[in-house]
Amino acid sequence: MTTASSGKSSILLYGVLYGVTSIAYTVILYLGGVAAYMHSANKYIGVAIALVFAILPAWHLKKQQGGYLEFSDALKSIFKVLVIGIFLSTLFDYILFHYIDVPFREALTQASIDAMVKEMENSDMSDEKIEETVEFMSKFNSYGLAAQALAFAIRCILHFILALIVSAIMKKKRPVFENTFNQ
Repeated sequence: MTTASSGKSSILLYGVLYGVTSIAYTVILYLGGVAAYMHSANKYIGVAIALVFAILPAWHLKKQQGGYLEFSDALKSIFKVLVIGIFLSTLFDYILFHYIDVPFREALTQASIDAMVKEMENSDMSDEKIEETVEFMSKFNSYGLAAQALAFAIRCILHFILALIVSAIMKKKRPVFENTFNQ
């Protein structure tokens, strides 16, 4: 197997592993109920999972290339892995909320509305503004196909920033005159 095809297969492998790990994490939160799903500390665990799957392919590629890794190669590999994982996770979320457990989706929507109302009341927002917001949130399907596509795009942008940071840290240029004196 050539290095290029090995690189592509490792990108696919890490991308699928990231997707499966994200799905497993979603299932754990789902089994914990609405309160566990909505808990704000869970976002940090999601970021940690993404970080691990940003570092792994860069580390693997760097090891394959004898300890050297160009920034652009790292960025491409990491971002491809993350996009594959995000896609699988988003697809699972859509299936979960539209086919597996619609009442859970409705409970999440209501919990989101309740949390938003509580925050707006704490910020001394007028009652009519709160009512408008609740009405809008009740009508808006944040788990519909369009909203999921938008969430996918936003997650891709945020993960691209993560890929940029990890690529900048993991890069190591090959010396220009590396083999000159070894001959």
